[in-house]
Amino acid sequence: MSYTSFWRSVVTLLTWIGTLRIRLLVAVIFAAWILLLHPTPNLLLSPQALAQNISISGFTEQVSPNAQSNATEPSVAVDRSDGTVYVAWQASGTHVARSDDGGRTFVETPIANLFGSDVGDVDVRVGGPTPSGTHRVYVSSIEELPLPLQTHVAYSDDRGSNWTINDLAAVNPSFIDRPWLAVFPSKTSANQDQVYISYHDFSASQINVAASNDGAQTFGPSVDVLAQNAIAQTQSFCNTIPSDIEVDPETGEVYVQWITADPVANTTQGCNISQIENFHQVWVAHSPPATGVGPLAMTSWVNDAHLVFDGNIGTNTDRIFATLGVDDSGVSGVPGNIYSVFPDNLVAADKNDIWFTHSSNKGQSWAPPVKVNHDTGTHYFPWIAAGSTGRVDFIWLTTPNLNPSDTALSPWTVTFAQTTNGTSTTPKFNQTSASSNVMHVGGICTNGIFCTVTGGNRDLADSISIAIDRGGSAALVWTDQGSVFQGPTHITYGCLTAQQSAIVGANQGQSCKGPAGP
Repeated sequence: MSYTSFWRSVVTLLTWIGTLRIRLLVAVIFAAWILLLHPTPNLLLSPQALAQNISISGFTEQVSPNAQSNATEPSVAVDRSDGTVYVAWQASGTHVARSDDGGRTFVETPIANLFGSDVGDVDVRVGGPTPSGTHRVYVSSIEELPLPLQTHVAYSDDRGSNWTINDLAAVNPSFIDRPWLAVFPSKTSANQDQVYISYHDFSASQINVAASNDGAQTFGPSVDVLAQNAIAQTQSFCNTIPSDIEVDPETGEVYVQWITADPVANTTQGCNISQIENFHQVWVAHSPPATGVGPLAMTSWVNDAHLVFDGNIGTNTDRIFATLGVDDSGVSGVPGNIYSVFPDNLVAADKNDIWFTHSSNKGQSWAPPVKVNHDTGTHYFPWIAAGSTGRVDFIWLTTPNLNPSDTALSPWTVTFAQTTNGTSTTPKFNQTSASSNVMHVGGICTNGIFCTVTGGNRDLADSISIAIDRGGSAALVWTDQGSVFQGPTHITYGCLTAQQSAIVGANQGQSCKGPAGP
């Protein structure tokens, strides 16, 4: 798409949202606020020591350099063709590192951007093969320039040595918040990868998806998911939190997820302004693979959004994201099962647990949710990765305190769990510690950027991540602050072999190993 065509489209869209000009004005104010809040390194803080190897089955390693004392919101992806690990995170802009030895050492692979550093909100994925024999790697994030609070995608065909940046990946005149990235890799050429970005905008808080059918070289227009689904639009209008996008590995079908409150709360308690509502509904929408080429690539969500869960007004899934996974049927063209995981205080007001449900009919209906965690305490920030049929790996943060706070110096650790019968009406979950070390003390605010208004502790930002390596073991990343209250933060990677392989038939001897071994 040319810049002339782009700006002509922007003018058209701006005209369309004329009735929303008040909210758009608020969005502009938000944009300025977010850019002002964009963190800068605190050079007065002492760097954390390297993470120690732990006694559980696996190891941990620090990813971000000591000089970065504000590293948060990591994302991880593993190239299963050779075991290369990629970790992206934000620290006064987007950063990426690569490991060739299964996560034991990392080297940064900087993305050189002519417009300077961006805002962050990163996600990383691995795509299809390149002529050099490697696989393309993608990193999405929110940009500051040339278009403030839009989404750009960087991709590399040489394992991060060089990057190409598409500054027009996802564009919305109401600005973009929390983009997520999904890729359906081509088996023959990365230039045929299907790449998807989901997000919500800052005015009406609609869920949007932008698609590329040429490996992120060009993207089509953002498609408003809610506008194509009347019931979901009514329930979600003006108050959503985008919560992951995933692609079926055998069919290329796309699933996008979000959480919301209800029509009364959404329109009377802030309408995407205060985030004080209880976000008690979880929704998933389904689209066939994107059609069209170049700037015409588009998804279609018409009448295919479905309610996953509604805990009613007294419960809250906003701790902070729900997460999504699609398992691999192992047969080309045969769809997998869809999994949704979210935190909620279903049992009692002060007990935030991790809940799990699945769908075997492309998200049209969902099993009753079951509790995943075995322990009592507070459980936030769940994330999942699905492997073979019925196999799902989990990561989340936990503290034994039911009311964690800065005053109590509540100790938080990282938990890993797995199910190998996730499609059962009574799935079993094995749970273990991912790290024997405390990674944060204090409270955790889950109101996003609004934590600056409430004064909550947002040292960890909002998300962690998990992937499955070529041996079927879990690759985990999280923001790590150690046991120092409000101390510097760094990114920790863990490779965990404590459970069964998440990939049936995988060679577990290849777990935690990259192209350079060990």
